[in-house]
Amino acid sequence: MSSFKYWGFGLHILSEIPFPELAPATSFDQAHVKIRMGSIPEFQDGFSFTTGRISYTMNDRGLLFTVQDIGKYYVSGGDTIVIHPDHESIESRLLRLFVLTTGMAGILQQRSIIPLHTGSLLIDGKLTLIAGRSGAGKSTTLAGLMNKNYRIFSDDIVVLARGTDNHIHGIASYPMIKLWEQSMQAFEYEDRSFPIMPGLEKYGLFFHEEFDTSQYPINRVILLKLSDDGRFATNQLTGGCAFEAVVEHIYKPSFFNTPEMRILKFKTITQLLQNTAVYQIARPANCAPDELLSHVTSLI
Repeated sequence: MSSFKYWGFGLHILSEIPFPELAPATSFDQAHVKIRMGSIPEFQDGFSFTTGRISYTMNDRGLLFTVQDIGKYYVSGGDTIVIHPDHESIESRLLRLFVLTTGMAGILQQRSIIPLHTGSLLIDGKLTLIAGRSGAGKSTTLAGLMNKNYRIFSDDIVVLARGTDNHIHGIASYPMIKLWEQSMQAFEYEDRSFPIMPGLEKYGLFFHEEFDTSQYPINRVILLKLSDDGRFATNQLTGGCAFEAVVEHIYKPSFFNTPEMRILKFKTITQLLQNTAVYQIARPANCAPDELLSHVTSLI
């Protein structure tokens, strides 16, 4: 059986199947995470819930999640992901998509590591995080910043880690930016060779050559949201308001609701905010991409 070595989410990954989305790793002695195809063990007891097309069961031994019409995934020990497709004709790209999202979120949770659902820029050796709920303009903003030659550090997930300076640092997930068709058109990106999934007008743009596997301190968080009055407004958040606003952007928040995970969330985000400024930009529902971009760049 072939094996492929990658770096992603701050971890060395050994996989039975190729992942073009991940950064290749030339060598490592021991993998942090192994990904393989196989049968799923019996897994009945635990906390179960469903969101959209994915159903989950979690317990002390691991995470089992089922994606409708795609397959089952078993995540255990913070070091293993097993994939069992519904049938042999499932496109590999779809199988990989849920490994890189839900599967790796499960790995990070089992390793007691907090991921944030945020894009990021690397500016003068420090990270600016940019987050926002669906429709707030995060993808469009990242596309515009990329178009203006800002250095994109990570697109969708930033992993939080304590640095040797005792500050919270950010680690990139993998070298692909996912952009909706609207953002592709707005900034005249032509490459649509890697659609994220069938029927979805969202495309992956790779940046393997510029990808940085180092970790950097985070000094700024910019949160985007739709305004209530149809105007732009920028505010700096502090104290409890900043904490609550940042916690809302933890990736796969339902994975981090046990008492132990709540303590981890509190400690990690509190430490992050000791050295990080948090800004919130409220924007009209209908505004030109360049107008939103100008408000973001005024903070960086």
